[in-house]
Amino acid sequence: MQNTYQLTPHPCGSKREYWTMTWPLMVGLLSSTFMMFVDRLFLARWDPLALNAAVTGGMAYFMFLITPMAVVEITEVLVGRLNGEERQKETGNASWQMVWLSSTLLPIFLLLALVAPPFLFIGTGNEANETNYFRTLMLFGTFQCITISLYGFFIGIGNVKIVTYAAVLGNIVNIVLDYWMIFGGGPMPALGVVGAAAATGISQIVQILFLLSIFWKKRHRETHGTSSLKLNRSFLGEGLRIGLPSGLGRSMEVIAHFLFFRIIVSVGQEQMVLVAIAQSIYILASFIVDAQCKGASAIVSNLLGANQRSPIPKVLRSGFTIHFGYFFLIFLIVYSFPEQIFSLFSAEEGATLQMTPELMSTFKRALIAVSLFFLVDGLGWILIGFLTAAKDTRFVFWVSALVNWIAYLPPTIWFIGWKKGGADVAWSIVVAVTMLTFLLYLWRYLSGNWLKYNDAKDVL
Repeated sequence: MQNTYQLTPHPCGSKREYWTMTWPLMVGLLSSTFMMFVDRLFLARWDPLALNAAVTGGMAYFMFLITPMAVVEITEVLVGRLNGEERQKETGNASWQMVWLSSTLLPIFLLLALVAPPFLFIGTGNEANETNYFRTLMLFGTFQCITISLYGFFIGIGNVKIVTYAAVLGNIVNIVLDYWMIFGGGPMPALGVVGAAAATGISQIVQILFLLSIFWKKRHRETHGTSSLKLNRSFLGEGLRIGLPSGLGRSMEVIAHFLFFRIIVSVGQEQMVLVAIAQSIYILASFIVDAQCKGASAIVSNLLGANQRSPIPKVLRSGFTIHFGYFFLIFLIVYSFPEQIFSLFSAEEGATLQMTPELMSTFKRALIAVSLFFLVDGLGWILIGFLTAAKDTRFVFWVSALVNWIAYLPPTIWFIGWKKGGADVAWSIVVAVTMLTFLLYLWRYLSGNWLKYNDAKDVL
């Protein structure tokens, strides 16, 4: 008989288990990242300044969303640990706590949508597009958090295919609405950046309705207690205690990235376009990184909940091995097809960016740097999945805070702000900082200190 902490039929920690847990998440998250990629693809053809607004406005949005998102993501850890402890009946109630928390954020997001833009986008030269994109996304922020909360339940119990189905459904809705709402057609006027953000928000609502229809089924109500909607201060407090340090650290990281892009804008809009295109390629591939982090967190959470530690090193080896394979594929694509990648984002007549040989050379180097960033960032996020499962999120906070504000922004100010480096220099700085971050997380894992919070008295 398979133990509850063993989420697949394959041996714990094996590459087959890791693959079985992560590939459905990759398909689902590919759909989610593809939403953003399609947004940017359509907006680039609408107006390159609209693409830039999606980068800076989207980064500002995540600057406010990342902390609550990191907190509600802890659903998968809470559910995974309860599942490993054979307390399945409590997993539904733990999930509801994060849904309720997400719902209380609505008035805060509405207030931010109203008052934040004049401070965020002052002096960019693209204020109208950035403000419209940011405000529309913020209106739907609560729904994104609820979606993540429900994802966490299905990931924690190992039913990751439901996440795939939900994300694919949402992506189909997004693509259809994206084109219609950005460019207009029939009774729909051309909404540009507002249409792109609204299409993404509506797709989130569709995903919530689908997930709730599965979450509320009889088998989940009986086995996982999903009909238990009551407030549970223990689960809510544990989610906040684990999630807040990680969320605050990631928030500081996003703030640093937002300032990074503001510095690049000071060099010129053409370099900003190159950076934005290169970042869009990473966003398209980031589903791999996210899926591996979530998969590792779910596997390790269940193992720690069941006090089964011997397979944990094997999980890490499996994750690292598989991620190197993904890196070689990404590197081959960006190295072989830079012109084709740029042409995807080329607006039609009236384009404001004409690709010169010098700019293409800069763009090629930026793409190579992005592929290296994908490698190192992915390895680091696998380790973050381990640390989060063991509740060692305070270390994640301090790494994010110190590295981004000491090793990231000062070089950016010097090499980009003062020396006017291009997109390739910008992405090289990102790679170097990410390597430092990865080494710190690897040191933490090898030291064994990441398990000290797990060994403390468990609130659950």
